[in-house]
Amino acid sequence: MKKMLISAALVLGAVFSASGFELPSLMAKDLPASTGASRGLPGGEAAGPAKGKPARSGGDFRDDTIYFVMTDRYVDGDPGNDDIYGDEYRPGNLKYYQGGDFKGLIDNLDHIKDMGFTAIWITPPVMQPPGRYVNSSGSYDAAGYHGYWAWDFSRIDPHLESKGATYQDLINAVHAKGMKLIQDIVCNHGHGADVGPGVKWYARRGQVSGLGQTYDYFNDTHNWFHHSGPAIADLLDFNDDNPAVQAWFDKIYEKYQDMGVDAFRIDTVAWMKPEFWKDFTAAMHAHKKDFFMFGEVWTNGDFNWLASYTKLGGGDPMNSGMSVLDMPGSSMGTWGQLEQVFKGGDYRRAADLLKNDDKYQDATYLVTFLDNHDKPRFNGPGWDGSAATTEQYFDALNFYFTARGIPCVYYGTEEEMAGGNDPDNRRMLGLDGIKRSESDPVYAHLKKLNAVRAASEALRRGKQTTLYASQDQLAFRRDYGGLTAYVFLNKAGGRASVPSSGVPDGAYTDLYSGGSVTVGGGSPVSVPPHGAVVLTSGPVKGSPWKLDGGDSRLSRAKK
Repeated sequence: MKKMLISAALVLGAVFSASGFELPSLMAKDLPASTGASRGLPGGEAAGPAKGKPARSGGDFRDDTIYFVMTDRYVDGDPGNDDIYGDEYRPGNLKYYQGGDFKGLIDNLDHIKDMGFTAIWITPPVMQPPGRYVNSSGSYDAAGYHGYWAWDFSRIDPHLESKGATYQDLINAVHAKGMKLIQDIVCNHGHGADVGPGVKWYARRGQVSGLGQTYDYFNDTHNWFHHSGPAIADLLDFNDDNPAVQAWFDKIYEKYQDMGVDAFRIDTVAWMKPEFWKDFTAAMHAHKKDFFMFGEVWTNGDFNWLASYTKLGGGDPMNSGMSVLDMPGSSMGTWGQLEQVFKGGDYRRAADLLKNDDKYQDATYLVTFLDNHDKPRFNGPGWDGSAATTEQYFDALNFYFTARGIPCVYYGTEEEMAGGNDPDNRRMLGLDGIKRSESDPVYAHLKKLNAVRAASEALRRGKQTTLYASQDQLAFRRDYGGLTAYVFLNKAGGRASVPSSGVPDGAYTDLYSGGSVTVGGGSPVSVPPHGAVVLTSGPVKGSPWKLDGGDSRLSRAKK
């Protein structure tokens, strides 16, 4: 259910503007040519199909791992697109644009690829309000650097594009690296409209555009918005009961599919009716085959409610309905159920959480994650979330990369970036951060874990069954198509002997160390401190054990 009432300020009148509009002259003159502004509409080029470029889409998304980028916080590749309107770019103030853009991302794709990630999730690239936001009371100010306050759904935000680095160029560059591009999308709402008269776009505060059409909250002749709430703060809330709204969003996002986008992450799913999502996802799947979607549903304990969104299509999640982010299974600071597990807690709590897997359409398609942009990072600054050690990162990542689901890692994790609540959890990575990360043990550990996961089809796609759980040790099996991987995890500071009950006698290869392990007569499996043993007797892709993992790097650093 929706949980907040819309601001009363939104019901006050405003002047309606006809469909199709231009930036006010005081802003239009400041637009650099590199933004691609054209045809009297603000922002970059309208979304359109790729020009002769093959799409990367296809294949089972369970074979992928995801690196989540807040584009504005990755790398500033073009300073010329930082301060377009004169009030929205404030270096060091994390509520405002910091300069990250597509050029910075394109120029540093190898950082992501070299860690072994095969898919990149970017925050919404659509055009945001043309200038800073200040609410009517003056108590809050910010800019739409994050992409979730759409002004025009069919235009790319000009802070992101440059000559030779348009959105289409980014998609093509990601595909050229053999990776996939996931676009974060919003259907629930547009930008906030409870703004003071000093805001540059005040006269158009009720307007949202897409497909060259503009709709106005304050003159809602098309019944495009909800007016009585509930809604999220003052964000313009779309009418999910209006079939025309549904059709509008279908056409908007089909155009991004045509550009070559490989998957959608869907924001604020629970704020719209399930019927809307059933129809929307059906339209997206009909338009593009093997198109993965996963939604955000905020709960850390209502498994039945969360799982219900995975059953909207009733079939293969690659071609029916959507999957969801595994919110309860996250380690987000102060919120995710597993944060306590990896910071001195009991692995049996993780085993209990996994007992809910049968409630989902297919739990192996859940997108799992350590932390994200909404809550304190796993490595909290102390005053907002608790700090994490490198060993605790190892323990958590060992779990996420071997357990069921599609692992997703938030940018900056590779350098153990600290961060409290929004916006502190959205610090700039930059070239300095990329350089720092290359000597961080977590960077090396991510690289090795990606290789371990890629080596075994059972580890990527298999159903999970718990074999053993104690305070600091967890063992489980992953089964897929006649193949099995056996995983033994140890988050204690010393080597542990973990029972091998449920593992058939025989000789196995440890995908992490490359060693040969013989199991017989119930003999335990020896697992290094803060380590993982992944046993398989099936086919192995590559030689992940040849990579120097973060544990080796950490051991050398301590000597």
